[in-house]
Amino acid sequence: AGAGTAQAAGTGTLSFSPNTVSAGSGMSVAINGLTGSGLPSSVDLMLQPGFAASANSVSVLCTAAQASSSTCPASSQIGTGSVGVSLFSSPTTVPLKIFLGAPTQSGDIASVILSGAVFGTTLTVSGRLFVPAGGGLEFLLTGFPAVPVSLDALSMSVQSSQTISKTTTKTVTRYVYRGKGKHRKKHKVKRKIKTTTRTVYSLISNPSTCAGMWTGTATFTYSTGPSVTALSAPCTP
Repeated sequence: AGAGTAQAAGTGTLSFSPNTVSAGSGMSVAINGLTGSGLPSSVDLMLQPGFAASANSVSVLCTAAQASSSTCPASSQIGTGSVGVSLFSSPTTVPLKIFLGAPTQSGDIASVILSGAVFGTTLTVSGRLFVPAGGGLEFLLTGFPAVPVSLDALSMSVQSSQTISKTTTKTVTRYVYRGKGKHRKKHKVKRKIKTTTRTVYSLISNPSTCAGMWTGTATFTYSTGPSVTALSAPCTP
């Protein structure tokens, strides 16, 4: 294909659990049958408008320094995955750990770090998680390491949530009557009341509407142009 020409990028599956509207959910995506030469310059996963994400779904975010040294804390892990790669036509599967990190650009939700050992060397690649101009969610992965392999397949399963409690104190004023007869008088009484609210933050929140399917795309960009895989997942109103 010539530069800028879109072509099919194998087959893709997408699913959410639960797949009900407005629910916090886990996501699984798998792309197989990739045929590009070498590693792509970018991988771009996009979900339709209505999806949302929160960095508060983990108790701690992996820092840029931790990501670069492959030392992301366990509490920042949001899932697992794998990549299928080929070296001189010899295929192998590399397991991945996936972490949520601090955003690398202003306005982003977070970063997503993929970490795995390729032929004995632990490598990490960080991508941006943000809301694109048209709405929805976008995960843009760039900066692949300079290793002589071709990408055959990519799969990821992610899910995380965290409940954060917040306690507020407010002063309530009420009036009471004390005494009897002519000595009965109204008194102002102030009391402090504590209220605790609990909010659940999910890595991924589903859209509030469902027309049978939710959609997305996975775009792998090579020197010869982009390869685009259409994605869809059934949903329940």
